[in-house]
Amino acid sequence: MAALPATAPGFPRAAATAKAPPIHRNNPRDESKVTAQTPEQDGKARHGDGLLLVDTILISGLNNATLASARLVLPMIALGLHVGTAQVGIMAALFTLVPMIFSVGFGRWVDRTGTLVPILSASGLILLASLLFEVFPAAPVLYAVAGLIGAGAVFSHVAAARAVGEIGAIADRPRNLGYLVVAYSVFQFLGPMVAGLAYQFWGAAAALFSIGASALLAALLVFVLPHNFDRSPSAGRTDRPGPTTELLRIPALRQWLIISAVFSSAQTIYPFIISLHALEVGLSPAAAGLMLGAFAIGTAISRLSVGMITRRFSGNAISRLALIGGALGYALLPLARDFAALSVLSLVLGVIIGIGVPIALALIYGAAPERRVNEAIGLCMAITNFLQTATPLLLGFLASGLGSGAMTWALALGMAASSALTLARR
Repeated sequence: MAALPATAPGFPRAAATAKAPPIHRNNPRDESKVTAQTPEQDGKARHGDGLLLVDTILISGLNNATLASARLVLPMIALGLHVGTAQVGIMAALFTLVPMIFSVGFGRWVDRTGTLVPILSASGLILLASLLFEVFPAAPVLYAVAGLIGAGAVFSHVAAARAVGEIGAIADRPRNLGYLVVAYSVFQFLGPMVAGLAYQFWGAAAALFSIGASALLAALLVFVLPHNFDRSPSAGRTDRPGPTTELLRIPALRQWLIISAVFSSAQTIYPFIISLHALEVGLSPAAAGLMLGAFAIGTAISRLSVGMITRRFSGNAISRLALIGGALGYALLPLARDFAALSVLSLVLGVIIGIGVPIALALIYGAAPERRVNEAIGLCMAITNFLQTATPLLLGFLASGLGSGAMTWALALGMAASSALTLARR
């Protein structure tokens, strides 16, 4: 059993030459490649790490695009079928509820079997969802479609996080995971655009077809491109791992699971907060959309800078500063009333919050027992999905009574409290 770290590792400069565990760079068509590599072979293979990274991210990004696409078009399809808004809300909750229930078990499966079969299974869930509505175009089917697509996209991320994290040296891990999250942003822009156009011009069936086509293309590329999805179990894997609650007893891992969920929730809730605030101060929906665009640009900038920043600062320090900066940014948001100030603040918040997710994910990867990395990532996704479901409900209830300012300050307080937790463990 791997040693359980007492504290979450940062990104020390001394680790720059350390290698990740041997990588099984395989294609499912050639089972002979699923073998351990010698250090000499691994050194030669590192010349192709860039291509492996791009192709692995491309496959995962195609699956991830389907979640943003479905979140856009499924409510439109449901309302077009005369489904009530309350039922649409339940359908929207299923995007996160289903993966929240099953992501830990899925992570254990990835630890046991490797990432190749799970990534294909994730694509299969999304494809099945799109085919269900093609065959049974009825409103009740949309609930199953939402749950299957949500599960497929989240499961794809669990497999991709391990596959990407095992490419290159340990010191490259935060940068590579940052590239993965940046690619998600690109696909989450392109996917909804295609699905929205398909729905506008050709209807619901065409929109669901575009979502299924993205997942099908991801599955096909697994058999065509060189990638890092493989059949190898996690190093040190045993047949009977302990209960998942055992992971929560690791102080460093518990800390970063919470912080990762806070960063993800702070990013997910921003469109909701900015739309309410824009309405309160009299800004147009178009202006709110531009502010969200500024936030997205800031997120992309920070994630592209992960490699440079982690070479100069530890992961602990970056996360603490990002939580404190994010809390300050959210605290200032209700005080900004004009478009220019809100756009600048959105850009800055995007930079600050955007860097937190890949850093926290890399620290989870380092703090988890080696044989249970994917189970830890699955647990992270379960906690994140719970917060992404509960946070809008709780903050929305607060806003209905006290206004969006109180809701925003409550979120700022939560981020500040999380930074205090990390400082206490210094």
